[in-house]
Amino acid sequence: MKKVRLIYNPVAGDASFKNRLDTVIKNFQKAGYIVSPYRLMGANDMDNAICEIDDKYSAIAVSGGDGSINNLVNAMKKHGIDLPIGIFPFGTSNDFAAHMRIPRNIIKCCEIITGGEILEVDTGVVNGKYFVNVCSAGLLADVAYKTDIGMKNSLGKIAYYLRGFEEIPNLRPITMKMEYDDKVIEDDLYLFLVLNGSTAGGFPRLAPYASVYDGLLDVIAIKAANITNIINLIIKVLRGEHVGDPNIYHFQTDNLKISSDETVESDIDGERGPILPLDIKVEKKNIKVFIPR
Repeated sequence: MKKVRLIYNPVAGDASFKNRLDTVIKNFQKAGYIVSPYRLMGANDMDNAICEIDDKYSAIAVSGGDGSINNLVNAMKKHGIDLPIGIFPFGTSNDFAAHMRIPRNIIKCCEIITGGEILEVDTGVVNGKYFVNVCSAGLLADVAYKTDIGMKNSLGKIAYYLRGFEEIPNLRPITMKMEYDDKVIEDDLYLFLVLNGSTAGGFPRLAPYASVYDGLLDVIAIKAANITNIINLIIKVLRGEHVGDPNIYHFQTDNLKISSDETVESDIDGERGPILPLDIKVEKKNIKVFIPR
């Protein structure tokens, strides 16, 4: 029988996945898999979750959000593990899974992992740390990790939006420099996002041309503007009509350097990232992920 390591974050999302473990194990066993479950005890526990994985395992399944997938990928790279990853998108933010068309349905996720297709996908790398979906910085970029976990569990993504609205009165542009290929952009920005997939913060068409296997990252940066223009821009973002707006920089690249004279923290897949400057690049076909056929 095949063996799969099942890693789950018991407090991710609405914290319901742990109540469905029997369903998961039953469906894996019916498909010929032996399940080795591991309950994450904290943010730094991923090394322990994978330290026993050897050549007897054929896959790793993870339940959680983008942050859990991020932690898994970084731990796998650290320990030289190259197994396909199956995703149960039961975190608060599941943007990477949404881009990969992985549903929030236990039985369908089991079917994808036991009988789906394996796709080799790109990852981003920022200052030596991998990210699967997005690296961002600027105002509102830290909303994910500043939002109370109890609020996230009870309200889901709405908690992020509420926290974001609280920050709007603090909107202040930051002078940043973006260097890519042979180009240099220096401007006052509210926010930038470097996307591997097309979705961030639950906005499904944030980077409509993005692909996780094209060897490129999509960069979106919001210029400083008056509040009226910002509100109009938010409406365009909700509709997926923001590309081409004069208040936005949007380009694709496989390498990017971002710096600022100010102290600016970054966010990586919803977790706290390094302080600027950032050196960002793509590693092509860097991980394997189970996707629907």
